[in-house]
Amino acid sequence: MSVRAQVLKFLVVGGANFWLTMAIFLAALRWLQFHYLLALLTSWFLGMLFTYTWNYIWVFKPSERFQFGRNFVKYLMAGSVSIGLNLIALRLLVETWALNPFWAQMVLIPFIVTFNFLTAKFWSLRQGKPSP
Repeated sequence: MSVRAQVLKFLVVGGANFWLTMAIFLAALRWLQFHYLLALLTSWFLGMLFTYTWNYIWVFKPSERFQFGRNFVKYLMAGSVSIGLNLIALRLLVETWALNPFWAQMVLIPFIVTFNFLTAKFWSLRQGKPSP
């Protein structure tokens, strides 16, 4: 599959994940009264499960058989770095510049998406070399 097709599919999965995680984030903030960082972690974890599944079976297809294993561990590691950077940046934007947590997160999304695509394509969900 071409890189262009992978980017487009990744963006579709990411778009669906965006709406899912933002709904969870807002519900956790407003209805459950979670601290904004806990709301982000909650939505991130559920989004990781969603995106791993769809990126594995539809976008990158590192193998024919879907599995939770080494790829999932690598995906979670990359996601952990991503969420760590996201948490730091969100906290800085909210506490240093007094931005609304929701809008601050909106500003960060393009950076996080780019990081996530690159780590999935070139590391956690990279296709193995075909056997001779």
